[in-house]
Amino acid sequence: MRRRSARHGFTLVELLVVIAIIGTLVGLLLPAVQAARESARLNSCQNKLKQIGLAMHNSADIKKRLPPGCATVVTSGTSLSERDANSGATWVVFVLPFIEQAALAAKYDHSVWSRDATNNAINKTRVPELLCPSHPPVTGLFSQAATGVANPSGFAGFAKGNYAANVGSDLFDSYFTSTKRGPFSVRGVYGAKWSDITDGTSKTILASEIANAEAGGNGDDRGAWGWSTGPTFSGGSPYLVVLTPNNGRYMDWSPYSNNDTTNPIFNLRSQSDCCGGVGARSFHAGGGCNFVFGDGAVRMITDMIDPTTYQRLLAIADGQVMGEY
Repeated sequence: MRRRSARHGFTLVELLVVIAIIGTLVGLLLPAVQAARESARLNSCQNKLKQIGLAMHNSADIKKRLPPGCATVVTSGTSLSERDANSGATWVVFVLPFIEQAALAAKYDHSVWSRDATNNAINKTRVPELLCPSHPPVTGLFSQAATGVANPSGFAGFAKGNYAANVGSDLFDSYFTSTKRGPFSVRGVYGAKWSDITDGTSKTILASEIANAEAGGNGDDRGAWGWSTGPTFSGGSPYLVVLTPNNGRYMDWSPYSNNDTTNPIFNLRSQSDCCGGVGARSFHAGGGCNFVFGDGAVRMITDMIDPTTYQRLLAIADGQVMGEY
């Protein structure tokens, strides 16, 4: 007689053990996957800043100086207020040809202000090269009217990005104090010559990341790359506060900033509009921000940096000895 072979299956206990093991392995794997993804996003962000630094150099090779923080289309005077209706192209517009956006730059009309419908068709474009992959998407446009001047017909608003030029170690007015001046200025309509950076290009920050949010009812110009102060950051804000990178203790004081402190995008202030400053901020794990220096190097700096050392990295000619960071 043939003997029928016995069939064995999983018992309930064995099945539960297998499920528990799989759950443990998945629990161990997910953080590693998330870490790998953030590492990739971090590398992508650093590469974008590297390209922005190279673009600034290429622009300077042609113009013999860095592009201005913001140009003006008025002929009387050379100084802009932070919300001047006559503001023209920002530094971003001048470097667009060098970050694979030459076609966009070619359409810009430098004879009219940035809010003109012709230029707004460009300024409302979300440019991938200006977006950090770790930052939550911001799709809204900054459209608040300029002080005392109605928006022209055809104006829709300014798209936002996450990279900003260094305007100095203190407020946006740093340009007017030589020891606090950065390589760019909106107020001074200024872009430095390399010879102006007497502290050394390897010890001077050109650009960094900033955090921004949807514009909201009160407007929020941070990151609006086509609008005067939108793509800029500084080292200080009112009341002698140093805005070290990702400093969560203090809020931004941009000329236009949303007063909604409940917004999940951090550091929206509840102060009145001010000439203030916007700090370097990011959403990278570990709390650091990426910076590109005058020599083209890209480095991450954390909030642990000494405030005085950080401000010295932002000033182009303070003549001070650099500390460790």
